[in-house]
Amino acid sequence: MFLMVGFAFAASAQSSNEKIVIKTSAVCEMCKTTIEGALYKLDGVKSAYLNVNTKEVKVKYDGTVVSADNIKAAIVMAGYDADEIPADEAAYGNLHGCCKKDVVH
Repeated sequence: MFLMVGFAFAASAQSSNEKIVIKTSAVCEMCKTTIEGALYKLDGVKSAYLNVNTKEVKVKYDGTVVSADNIKAAIVMAGYDADEIPADEAAYGNLHGCCKKDVVH
C-alpha cells in the first residue's frame, strides 16, 4: 500500500499544470469545433475552450508533456492565427468558407 501511495505522489509531483490564453482568428462555431479538436489531439492538453465572441481559447495543459509553442502550432496548422503567429496558408485555404477571417459575416 505504501508503495502505491508513494508512486501516486511521485507521478503527480512530475506533472505541471499550466494555463494559457491564445487569441485566434476564429469566427464561428465550426471554428470552435476545429480548434478545440486540434488541441485535444495533443498529449498533455487537459482542457480547451474557445470563446467565439472574444476569439480566445483557454487551454489547461501539462507543461511536462506539451508546451505553449506546441499548442500554438496546432492552432496554426488547423488554419487559424495563434496570437502573433499567422495561420498556415495551406490549412487556411482548406477551411470552410464561413471560417475564413476575410469573409464578411
